[in-house]
Amino acid sequence: MKFDFAALRFFEDPNISDRVYWYLCPFPVKEGELVLAPVGSHDRLQCARVERTRSAEPENAPYDLRVIKEIAAKAGAHKRDFNGYLCRDLGGMRYDRKRFTRYGVFLCAEGVPGKDALDALYDYGAAVIEAGECSSAALWRTLARANDPVLICGACAKEIAARLLLLAGVCAEDVKRVRLSAGEPQRDSATFLEETGLAREEIRLLQEKLR
Repeated sequence: MKFDFAALRFFEDPNISDRVYWYLCPFPVKEGELVLAPVGSHDRLQCARVERTRSAEPENAPYDLRVIKEIAAKAGAHKRDFNGYLCRDLGGMRYDRKRFTRYGVFLCAEGVPGKDALDALYDYGAAVIEAGECSSAALWRTLARANDPVLICGACAKEIAARLLLLAGVCAEDVKRVRLSAGEPQRDSATFLEETGLAREEIRLLQEKLR
């Protein structure tokens, strides 16, 4: 069985931009395309350019398959389709000079999924949380402690998604640009969550989930 590999150059990071690194590639890519891939012991997502690609049997792999990492997504990828139910993955948003939010943690959609979509979501391993209002400490506590991934749906899904992105460090202008903001996107999310009664440790857990 052949595997697909891509040699990546992390051109935004001067500490590692002088060489290429081999990654497993779970989807087709071409030379020159930009992707997001995990880097370092904490697997923070960074942007890289595909320098070259290769398909090979395990014995001819360009890197040890026991420790090789996998590309997370193409840069700019956000939509997910579950049997026709479209939602947004909050991964792939820049939160500092070189790092991006994680994929497969929080998904967002306003509409509530039907049976076919629910089946696909459960196969994916997602918990589904319908959010009718944003100021419930119980809701935020559930999000902080839930196993990934979580679909947030319902009337307040976009505002909750905006607050999660802001909490992770995504700038307010980028949150507006992807149309996830609602209400007061400039307001400090940590202060908002403290006012709901959420403990600081729970706020930290929420913040670290997307990083």
